[in-house]
Amino acid sequence: MKNLLWAAAAVALVAVGPAPAGDIVYKPIDTNKLVVQPSRTVANVAAQTINVVGNTAAGSLEGNGYIKTINNLFSRKIIVPHTQRGPSPLPSPNLFPSTQYKSYNTPVMPIYAPR
Repeated sequence: MKNLLWAAAAVALVAVGPAPAGDIVYKPIDTNKLVVQPSRTVANVAAQTINVVGNTAAGSLEGNGYIKTINNLFSRKIIVPHTQRGPSPLPSPNLFPSTQYKSYNTPVMPIYAPR
């Protein structure tokens, strides 16, 4: 059945023949005139609208007690440690001579201060 439909479509195309092209007229494209010319105000309004919609959706989700409960039940709090456990695998900084250099911007006591 499917092949019969394809054959009928092919016969219909052959029966119609090529479409007459008519006269071909060369029309240059005007590149000075844009199809869409968005302005800065339209872009700002669109950005503000997106921000308002996003903040409204986020606020309604954050204020929802059910979502808070689900998040508290099925998530775990990530605690970032501020100290390192155990000895460091890195060598001590005192072993390197570059850490012994004096700072180039050490203040110098003034020798003479006028009154």
